[in-house]
Amino acid sequence: MFTRKFDRRVHTFGAVTVIALVLGLSFGTYALWPANVERGYQPEQPVYFPHSIMAGKHEMDCLYCHQQAEKGAHAGIPPVSLCIKCHGEGLIQPKDARGEVKESIRNLLDHWEQKKPIPWEKVHDLADFVYFDHSRHLTEKAGLECADCHGEVENMDRVVRVHSLKMGWCLECHMEPAPEGYPEWQTTRGPIHCSACHR
Repeated sequence: MFTRKFDRRVHTFGAVTVIALVLGLSFGTYALWPANVERGYQPEQPVYFPHSIMAGKHEMDCLYCHQQAEKGAHAGIPPVSLCIKCHGEGLIQPKDARGEVKESIRNLLDHWEQKKPIPWEKVHDLADFVYFDHSRHLTEKAGLECADCHGEVENMDRVVRVHSLKMGWCLECHMEPAPEGYPEWQTTRGPIHCSACHR
């Protein structure tokens, strides 16, 4: 009833549709998977680091470990050498019930002895097509605190993502009216044009 040319076109269209569906569903599943974009993501870390003790009990400032947050785009992860300043041999080394150095500290010391960086799992990971500069958000003018985006880390044994980090969540903050002291032409708290975050 139909020509061979028509049959080929139907088969080609069908194959392209199936491939597009498979790729689209795969990408969509990955992009929308809760561990990738949603709040509540709490990965197991290679070295146990209780923020509730360091930032909570001992009141260590976030910027002691994340020194680049005020100066650059990335907050930075502390090198093992920074941890060793306090937890090196003969210093602060909590012991377990048997009197041995706790496993988390032993794990840290192993990384130090082997001269290996700790492969931390990122909790607050933005998509590759998003540009985010920590230093701009921590200025006096912006007036943001670390907890505004990261939650009350000082109460967390293991850090958990408390906000979705999706575009709508960022825009809610950016679209607030500009506070006093902003230039007259700036009507919103932050830029809302696409190229501000997508470059």
